[in-house]
Amino acid sequence: MNFNSLEFLILFLPTTLIAFYAVPMRMRLLVLISASLFFYGVSGLEVLAAFVVTVLWTMLTAQLFGRWPKALAVVAAVSVPMLFLVLFKYLNFILNTVHAPTQARDLFRLFLSITLPAGISFYTFEMISYSADVANKKIQREGSLLRFASFATFFPHLIAGPIMRYADLRDQLQALQVTRILKPNIVSGLKFLSIGLFAKVFLADLSGIAVDHAREAPSETITALDQIAQIGFWSMQIYYDFWAYSIMAIGLGRLFCIELPVNFRQPYLSANPQEFWRRWHVTLSYWIRDYLYIPLGGNKSYARNILFVFAIVGLWHGAGWNFVAWGIYHGVLVVIYHFTSATWDRLPKPLAIGFNFALVSLGWPLFFMGFAQYAEFLGHLVTAPWAVGIYHAPYWIYLAGLGVVTFAFDEQNWLYNTLDRRTTILDSPITLALLMFMGLIFISLSKTFIYFRF
Repeated sequence: MNFNSLEFLILFLPTTLIAFYAVPMRMRLLVLISASLFFYGVSGLEVLAAFVVTVLWTMLTAQLFGRWPKALAVVAAVSVPMLFLVLFKYLNFILNTVHAPTQARDLFRLFLSITLPAGISFYTFEMISYSADVANKKIQREGSLLRFASFATFFPHLIAGPIMRYADLRDQLQALQVTRILKPNIVSGLKFLSIGLFAKVFLADLSGIAVDHAREAPSETITALDQIAQIGFWSMQIYYDFWAYSIMAIGLGRLFCIELPVNFRQPYLSANPQEFWRRWHVTLSYWIRDYLYIPLGGNKSYARNILFVFAIVGLWHGAGWNFVAWGIYHGVLVVIYHFTSATWDRLPKPLAIGFNFALVSLGWPLFFMGFAQYAEFLGHLVTAPWAVGIYHAPYWIYLAGLGVVTFAFDEQNWLYNTLDRRTTILDSPITLALLMFMGLIFISLSKTFIYFRF
């Protein structure tokens, strides 16, 4: 089920909210679990079964810590989540890479026939972090299946993050069980939900339509300016698609008295590649740092470890060598910055931000293209004439507007109200109602969130 669907916004969400606040406090988590399993199960019983097995396995194997040798217990705990991840997401990629014969593929026909479970990379990382934190005694093993299942299944973060850790939600979930009268931040929740829906439809999806305009045009009509615009639209589509989901997730969490972390901190305002990854998909960056980079030795072998973890980041995003290349591309940028920071940091900040944005944007086409197609794309960018092509004035005006929204306004003020605590026009109920109404009216133009496939 998608956040940007009438079924979710008109039926599922109101029904779940009414049930959540109507039942006795001891049953609130049961309502959340039931609703979340229905939310996820709409995509198919097979993927729901795999998800439920993963959650139960993770909780049960946590009992092995302290009884088995630590390394063996960790392997046992992460084995089933990782097995499902490989079978559902990476099996076809592996078989293609080793040029497996048809007979070998027939052995895995069941898994190859199932559509990639939405958000499997997100919830797998959450289960791994729970097992690792219990193993390292950062948290105590949760004895309540109700609370653990609530953490694992909570639908606002289930499909596309943020990647949660149990310590972030444990006390909040306990509070739902013992607080007689809840006081949800309804105004703030609806604000984030409305802005997120509007951004998804009118920023992310309209940018996607602009991208497709170039994809569908004959190659001989595409100019270098067209390709630059297309890269810009790709950058805005990916950013606002994931940003919109994350904003809606925060809003939905607040409606249920759960505070989810901010996953984006205006990453396109970053002045260098290292800062970009501290602002982009924050919970993934911290997960990679804590559970992969530091255990590998961290800064002791900086370049090697950075390149390795960014290759994993790329592979996490998608089962293809183009995603691995995208990850390594960012790893190379981070390493280059590390060794040239003294020079890089002397750049005027607007120039540094623009340069970094250009480098980041140049990598986004790898999300949608194979190597050969990407090489052809870059080659055409160099050889094509610099002239107005298929993107006429309305497209450029729209792209410029996106740039103003992205680079000129500090969302700490207009979205989070954290700078001076003053309200803005976006805090007006009339404005929020209008944004929600516009999103609902044009929701048929909206597409599935890009990160659902990760």
